[in-house]
Amino acid sequence: MRFRNQTIGQVVSRTGRCGCLLLILFFVSWRPVRAQIDADYVLYMGQRALSVDDNITAIHYFNQVIEAKPFLYKPYYFRAYAKFSLEDYAGAEADCSKAIELNPYIAELYKLRGLCRIHNEDLPGAIADYTRAIEDDSDDQYSLYNRGLCYLEQDDFQHAEADVDKLLSKWPRFYRAYMVKAQLLLEQKDTVAGLMWVDSLLTMNPREASAWSFKGRYALQHEQYQAADSFLTKAIALQPHNFENYLARALARHGMNKFSKAIEDYDETIALVPQHFVAHYNRGLLRALIGDDNRAIEDFDFVIQQEPDNTLAIYNRALLRQQTGDYSGAIADFTKLIKQYPNFVTGYLLRAECRRKVGDIRGALNDESVVARANLDLTYGKRQRRPVKEVRSRNDHSLDHYEQLVDEDRDSTGSSFGRLFAGDLFGKVQNKKIEAKLLPMFVMTFRHEAGRGYQSVGFSPALERLNRRAQHKLYFSAERPAQDPEESEQVTAWLAQEGGAFDEGELCLLRSVASADAYDYSEALRMLTEAEKHGLSDAERNLARTQRAAIMAASATSVTMSGQSLEEPDGSETGKLLPVALAEAMGVVQSDPQNAYAYYNRGCLQAQAQKSEAAISDFTQAIKLDSRFAEAYFNRGVLYLRLGNMQQAIEDFSKAGELGLYQAYSLLKQARQRE
Repeated sequence: MRFRNQTIGQVVSRTGRCGCLLLILFFVSWRPVRAQIDADYVLYMGQRALSVDDNITAIHYFNQVIEAKPFLYKPYYFRAYAKFSLEDYAGAEADCSKAIELNPYIAELYKLRGLCRIHNEDLPGAIADYTRAIEDDSDDQYSLYNRGLCYLEQDDFQHAEADVDKLLSKWPRFYRAYMVKAQLLLEQKDTVAGLMWVDSLLTMNPREASAWSFKGRYALQHEQYQAADSFLTKAIALQPHNFENYLARALARHGMNKFSKAIEDYDETIALVPQHFVAHYNRGLLRALIGDDNRAIEDFDFVIQQEPDNTLAIYNRALLRQQTGDYSGAIADFTKLIKQYPNFVTGYLLRAECRRKVGDIRGALNDESVVARANLDLTYGKRQRRPVKEVRSRNDHSLDHYEQLVDEDRDSTGSSFGRLFAGDLFGKVQNKKIEAKLLPMFVMTFRHEAGRGYQSVGFSPALERLNRRAQHKLYFSAERPAQDPEESEQVTAWLAQEGGAFDEGELCLLRSVASADAYDYSEALRMLTEAEKHGLSDAERNLARTQRAAIMAASATSVTMSGQSLEEPDGSETGKLLPVALAEAMGVVQSDPQNAYAYYNRGCLQAQAQKSEAAISDFTQAIKLDSRFAEAYFNRGVLYLRLGNMQQAIEDFSKAGELGLYQAYSLLKQARQRE
């Protein structure tokens, strides 16, 4: 990453050349030098980055201050703010707690931690934090407001009403309090009084978008679709970036059979929140309803990518695939449904139709026999069969209601009630679409592209020794830069001209790296074999084994940068290369058991071999050896995500993001949504 490899002159304070020279003379290790940074200046730079929403850069600045002066509370507080903006609420809460430990007398710390705890579903903890802030300032209206909402969410109406009434008595034009008062009365079944508070607010301020939204949702709840459409349209005009109003209006328009208009509202929602699950699902249903089958399939593809076991989406897609002539795809979807619902007679019947279309007569007859037995059961008494599995909570609908629109869960941390809390912050990086896939192994390369995707460069003493004699620098990197023929030619020419600086084994090793960088993997393997024949040091032999493992692993799944598979020189089948790669990685671990990269690389191979638990163990060991190993946290988080362990995934992505892997925040958000 950008700050991981800074030179001394980039991180020490601007004390002049003499000061830098003295620091260099007394240089012992990187850690003492970091303590010499100008903490106030770096903290200021971090705050500037925060002010322009560059939260990733801000975190890096605050990390530097924390490492240099861990007794200061401010960098923890500001880093918590940045993490909150990136929707890393668990990481933000931890930083707030650390800042409070260092200085328990700052009210702002408790306010921010209160917001974090709301999002982490710890309402009692949030109430405690806001109470502490109110003790410092009894007129802190936002703390009173948020505490009142927390009480309301816990159905503690007495305390909620006390906080809201205090707000209204001291600040009669604090409009948000009117909405909480209305919600409070509605929760207590006093609908008339609740609506009166909303109307009184609109009398004072007809441009209060939340009031129009409230009236629209109330009308929608009572199936007054025309009124709901009108009220929500006013709310949207006042607050066009609130995607929830588009969602609600889409439901109202669907109720009036205005399907095209409802689709337009889902389009707006997805434009604002591209990953919105409900909007994609409902838009898919409506597209199917108006005959836009192919685009409906695209929406259900998205839903199934997010939730592979969403039976309703699979069923709808199966029907659409059958209707559009994709019989093989439909068969695959019906098969998934039948595995989950063994008594799903309609699924067998529809799959039989599709199988006949593709010429699978035997399969069709088998399905039709199941249907016939089911009909006999209905006529002469049902035989005992396996119970139907329950559908997950998020798609808790009967398959009979596959055409039913779905709405979002509405809880205290969701996008409905949660947005009422004051002081909400929103980030941007976490909204990027990132695929939950593992970062690759660390290998030798002559080509390195310094990017902000992840830290990517590791330290290898053996490479450093080679680099002292090398004109072209070697990197130990997990990056996969684009091919650069010109650079490859330069390296090849240099090896031909300056090869005398290395012995024959080292020269073959370097040629192997150059061949791998040019995606000539067969030649790279051949040169590794030659290098070992000529002799390498133990450390260089480990590098060679790491390189061989990476090349074989890439070929085991035909995922090479050139898009081509490797033909192993000894003629073995490509599918057998992965066990050989694992054996090579095992040898590196045994030879150098204190090398964090050795465990990380073996973990990557274990994961590729579908040995998730073993991979997690290796990534964990890598982290024990290097607590700042961002890629290990990231990959372990990906595996936890795949295994459904969302809490562990969130913790790992939080740490990976803190250490510089910004794409971790996108996956952290995905894990939170699936939790």
